[in-house]
Amino acid sequence: MQPIPKDEPIASTSADAQASNDKQIREKIIKHIITHSSSMQTDEEEEYDDNTCCHRATFCIPILREILVTDIIFTFFELQITWADLFWFATVSGLTLLTWAILYFLLGDMVLPGGSIFGLFVLVIFSYALGWSLAYIPRLHLPPIFGMLLAGVIIRNTDVYNIYEVIGPRTTSKIRIFCLTFIMVRAGLQLTTTALRAHPVFVTILSLVPCTIEMLAVTVSCKYLLEFPWNWALMTGSIVACMSPVITISCMLSLAEQGYGEDKGLLSLLCTAASIDDVHIVALFSISFSFVFSNGIQKSEPCIFLDDGRTEWWSYIPGGIRDFLLGIIVGIILGFALVFFPHRNHKYATWYRIGGLTVASLMCTTAASKLTVTGGGYLATIILSFIAIRGWGILTISYDTTPLHRAFYFLWHYVQPILGGVIGADIDFRNWPRSRFGLYLICIFMGISVRSITAFLTTIRMPFTWKERLFITIAWVPKGTMQAALAPMAYERARKEGDPTKIELALDVVRISVMAIIFLAPLGAIGMMNTGPYFLNKIDIEEQRRERALSYLRIVALQPARKRRKRKKSADDTITTL
Repeated sequence: MQPIPKDEPIASTSADAQASNDKQIREKIIKHIITHSSSMQTDEEEEYDDNTCCHRATFCIPILREILVTDIIFTFFELQITWADLFWFATVSGLTLLTWAILYFLLGDMVLPGGSIFGLFVLVIFSYALGWSLAYIPRLHLPPIFGMLLAGVIIRNTDVYNIYEVIGPRTTSKIRIFCLTFIMVRAGLQLTTTALRAHPVFVTILSLVPCTIEMLAVTVSCKYLLEFPWNWALMTGSIVACMSPVITISCMLSLAEQGYGEDKGLLSLLCTAASIDDVHIVALFSISFSFVFSNGIQKSEPCIFLDDGRTEWWSYIPGGIRDFLLGIIVGIILGFALVFFPHRNHKYATWYRIGGLTVASLMCTTAASKLTVTGGGYLATIILSFIAIRGWGILTISYDTTPLHRAFYFLWHYVQPILGGVIGADIDFRNWPRSRFGLYLICIFMGISVRSITAFLTTIRMPFTWKERLFITIAWVPKGTMQAALAPMAYERARKEGDPTKIELALDVVRISVMAIIFLAPLGAIGMMNTGPYFLNKIDIEEQRRERALSYLRIVALQPARKRRKRKKSADDTITTL
């Protein structure tokens, strides 16, 4: 009989198992480190490849293949020009030449020098070049619309191109309506309810009170200094009181990227208040615009809502209130329609939404130009944009709005020089009465002074230091985009009616708006960028990332929770799966 083997000690077995586990853990750690280092090396190589001119193109010259587009090739004061800037310049130049070639093959000699379209083409290119050239000047932080408007003024006052004689008022009016649509769409997309829920009273007061007080101050100034009628003075006040969300938001984004103001969340607060400010003023403008031009539509024009000799039930509603209500109703209906159509699970839902938002907005603004709805179409555009983007966010968990913002920013990037150039080309300083320049400036600065004092007082109850309150006051100064868009509407309607008195009043409105842009746009931008580092607290990058991550988690937490019941698989499904 063989002896029964003795069992090995348990301690030795456990020790071997522990050693084996430790060995496996060490191998996993070493493997993870090697994988991680190799992935980091791969990422660095990919980043290097992305920053080279043409690293993988072996047919190129070796010197060109190894050039990094981030390298600086020219420095002028604080302005640095890199190879990437040259690539961008070459891209824009190529697109410009291709666009001119397409227009030439379609329209013929009209695009050649001396033709009607050639002058407009040169105007847009010059506006784009001057606007963005001035915008990239260090420390000035001028808005692009400033340089684009200046380009149109230079071309008109040097007799290079007279847009009024070559193209005519009807075509320029349609161009303005088309460009203005994208301003209103972007204003609606910028609206957010996150900051409004966090500080409802402060955001509401800051967005409604200062602009309203400025509107009343400018109205009284125009009435008694420029001798405007009360309805024209009120419309002028509503135009001048519009702030420029483009300047305020771009400057705040630049400061927030450096960590300034992030401890108090000033970026979201000011962006939300600026967007609500524009919606409020556009609503007031639509009402005042209706009061001014309520009885001037000619009966020869194709129009549904005629104001002369009407007996319909809506004729008893005041024009301003009627247009305001109609704009709200149309905006709500179209906004909810865009929320549900197309379905969110569609393969190309994002592109259909961008196209639907564009078409619906253009329909509202073009309808406002044909009907006597005046400014109601622009109010409807803002409302439908806001409802659409909020609805998409509710129906989809953690909905990404970045493609929408990028798409409309890209469209506005190329539409903006058209609007600025066309408006500037319609301004002839040689016909302006010099005796009224001083009165225009008094009206503007009286309004901005009252606005600044009111904006400073609205922050008393908020946990802001006096420096931060002063910065908020400066942030409420810029003017630009909205004045360039709304002022020509009155001029176009006055020219359509043919009343010399109204035409002269409308010219005064355009002159005041242009001077507000010239003085307050650079003043506000320079003031914000130069006082921000001194008046605002700065947080480090890690804390800034942590705050933004928490903000994103809070936004996601507000989305409705979904509980889906698991569907029991049937026998057919099992057979199909097998």
